[in-house]
Amino acid sequence: MPQCSIVIDLGFGDCGKGLTTDYLASQNPSSSLVIRFSGGHQVGHTVTTDDISHTFSNFGSGTFRGVPTFYTEHTTIFPPAILLEGKYLEKYQPRLFFHPHAMVTTAYDIAYNRAIEKQNQHGSCGLGFGATIERNREEVYFFAQDLAFEWVVKERLTSIKNYYQKLVDALGDQVQKLYKNELETYHEDDYVQCCQVIEEFYTVKSFEELQNSFDHFIFEGSQGIMLDTRHGFHPHTTWSNTTSKNAIEFINHYFGNTHKLDLYYVTRCYQTRHGNGPMSNTQEVQLQNHEQEANVTNEFQGEFRTTTLDPQLLNYALTCDKHYHGHLSVSKHLMITCLDQLPDFSINAFLPTINESFQSVLGSYGPGAKTIQVIQNDKS
Repeated sequence: MPQCSIVIDLGFGDCGKGLTTDYLASQNPSSSLVIRFSGGHQVGHTVTTDDISHTFSNFGSGTFRGVPTFYTEHTTIFPPAILLEGKYLEKYQPRLFFHPHAMVTTAYDIAYNRAIEKQNQHGSCGLGFGATIERNREEVYFFAQDLAFEWVVKERLTSIKNYYQKLVDALGDQVQKLYKNELETYHEDDYVQCCQVIEEFYTVKSFEELQNSFDHFIFEGSQGIMLDTRHGFHPHTTWSNTTSKNAIEFINHYFGNTHKLDLYYVTRCYQTRHGNGPMSNTQEVQLQNHEQEANVTNEFQGEFRTTTLDPQLLNYALTCDKHYHGHLSVSKHLMITCLDQLPDFSINAFLPTINESFQSVLGSYGPGAKTIQVIQNDKS
C-alpha cells in the first residue's frame, strides 16, 4: 500500500518544511517522490547536511537524498531560476517531473508583480507567483508542455507581454515607470534559449506515468496556513491553497482509499513572519544559534519578525485544515523546529494548549534532519 505524507506549515511560512521533507525523504529515498502541490518557484526551503546548506526553490527538498520532484498543475516554474539552481546542484543529479499544465512564470509576470508590490506593499516576495496565477485565471496561458517548442514559447511571450502592457497602461505613470524599469535588463532571446537548455533537468509527465515507480509520496507544502488564499488575511495572502486541500484532492483522485496517510504539521517553537501583514501580538523572543537563519531583510519582504508562539493561532490553523481531511483516516504528527534556538521554550507547557491529538511529536535541535528527535508518541 503506498504511503502519502503531507507536510503543512501552521504559521506564516518559514517553519521548517524543507527540514521535515528532507527527514521524510531520508527514510526510504530510493522509492520516494516529492510532490509540490502548491506555491511554486518563489518558495525557499532550507536543507542542511554535514556537507552543504541550501535553500531549495525550484527543486524539492529531497534532492540531496536523490529523490526527484513532481510539480502538479497547481504550481509555477521559472526556467531561468531552474537553470541557475540546477547547475549549482548538478553533482546531486537533481530531477524534476512537470505536470503538462504546470504554469510557467515569465519576466513579465515578475516585473508586473514588483511594480504593483512597490506601490501596495502586501508582503509579496516579488517573484511573480501571484501574477502568474492571476494571468492563468484570465486564460493567458503558458504551460510546462510548451517549453520544448521554441515557436510556441515566443508566441506565448508575445501574448503575455501584450496582456501586461494593457494592464499597466491602465494603472498610471508611476506603475508604467516601475514596470519598464524592471524589464530594463531583460533579453527575450536569453529567456527563450533558457527554456530549451533546462531540458536536461526535467521531463513532462502525467502522474499516472510515475505512480507505480514509487511507494512513498511526500507532499511538500508551501508557505503556511496563515497565508492561505482562503484562511489568511486579505490582502496579505498568497494565491495558493497552503492547507492540505490540494494534496488531499490529489491523493483521493489517484489513490482512492488504497493508501496510508500521514500529516506532518510544522511550527517553529516561536512565531515568525517575513513580509508585510498582521502578526499575533505576543512577546519578542531572544534567540540563540540562529546565525544560519535563511530569512534576511530584503526589498520586498522587509524584516524577518519573530515573537513567542500563539497557541490560539495554531489551533485556528489546525481547525482550518481539518475540514479538508476530516472524513479520512489520517495519522497526525507535530514537528516543532528550532528548539535549540529558544532554551526557555517548554514543550510540556506548550502541548496541552493545542486542541489536537498527535500520533507523535517530533522536534529539531539544529538545522539538519539528524538533529530531529521523537519527543512523544501516541498523545491522546
